[in-house]
Amino acid sequence: MERNEIKSIVENLLLASDQPVSPDRLLQTFVNGADRAELTAVLDELTEEYQSKSLQIVQVAEGYQLCTRPEYSDWIRKFLKLDKTFRLSQAALDTLSIIAYKQPITRTEIEAIRGVDSSGVARTLLEKKIVGPAGRKDVPGKPIMYRTTQKFLEYFGLKDLTELPTLEDFSEEIQGEKVSPQAEMLFESPAEDLPGDPAQDLPGDPAEAPPQEVAQNPSGGLTEDSPGEPTQGSPGEPAQSSPGEPVQSSLGEPTQGSLGDPAQDPPSQE
Repeated sequence: MERNEIKSIVENLLLASDQPVSPDRLLQTFVNGADRAELTAVLDELTEEYQSKSLQIVQVAEGYQLCTRPEYSDWIRKFLKLDKTFRLSQAALDTLSIIAYKQPITRTEIEAIRGVDSSGVARTLLEKKIVGPAGRKDVPGKPIMYRTTQKFLEYFGLKDLTELPTLEDFSEEIQGEKVSPQAEMLFESPAEDLPGDPAQDLPGDPAEAPPQEVAQNPSGGLTEDSPGEPTQGSPGEPAQSSPGEPVQSSLGEPTQGSLGDPAQDPPSQE
């Protein structure tokens, strides 16, 4: 049988099949027409050719399947009126994960890991044909053991069980989600300063104090302190003088405020 003829037959068989087709199954169809190596080469060649087409051939569930592309799923759902999507509950996903990594496993062993009854969840997975019986365990009572099925591989798009994520993959994913110490430091709240602490400056304010300290009298005027007697106080809050006693500079003239406004002296008495 010629290569092109084998290729055309295989392509039509993939289209007619509703599940993945393995090379062993094709070998049973061709009998003496082709060997396993030739059929595998034809399948790989068709897979490469369909990469530029609207359909695709994917390796899933230990076989090859001709199927549609994900980008056209909305149109297919609309045409077939598929309003509901098959989804598993969190309990079903937990149980299925245990079976996938511990198979074959009994229901008692599953419940020992989960800590809750799993009979209802196991029944649901059996009805969906995602898991199936795997014989009985050679212990008293002969409990039924469970394993994943080919439908499990189809649902999750896996070639075989070796493509399941490993513990190292989960560890790397978890470590990638951790916040670095530098990032955590950005969210630390700054220490609260005591009110009126002159050592703390607001952002953008000059760190050095002005050349001269200014005092304020009760009438609102600003006066200069005498040389050598700095007034202690918070920045921007000058010390207050005694009521009724305006402070004068060494020249006897009213002092000028820090903003250039003359100090307000009490009215003169005649």
